Amino acid sequence: MVSERITVVNPSGLHTRPAKMVVAEAKLFESRITVRLKNKEADLKSLIKLMKLGVCQNHEIELCCTGPDESRALEHLKTFILDLEE
Repeated sequence: MVSERITVVNPSGLHTRPAKMVVAEAKLFESRITVRLKNKEADLKSLIKLMKLGVCQNHEIELCCTGPDESRALEHLKTFILDLEE
């Protein structure tokens, strides 16, 4: 398992459109990918579960990846989320 904490900079956080884009990117990987916000966790491949977290701008989240492509998944998704623009 690999994990890393990042701060969401997108003005809309991970709501609706940006969340849909992140979920699509997560589905490109074989690994199990979760996101943690405070004491809540969600499957990053599920739009509904991700949106229930309520990730807003400036929230610190932890990306966790477990599986055969975990390192690539973590690096790709970290960069993708940090580069999101509304």
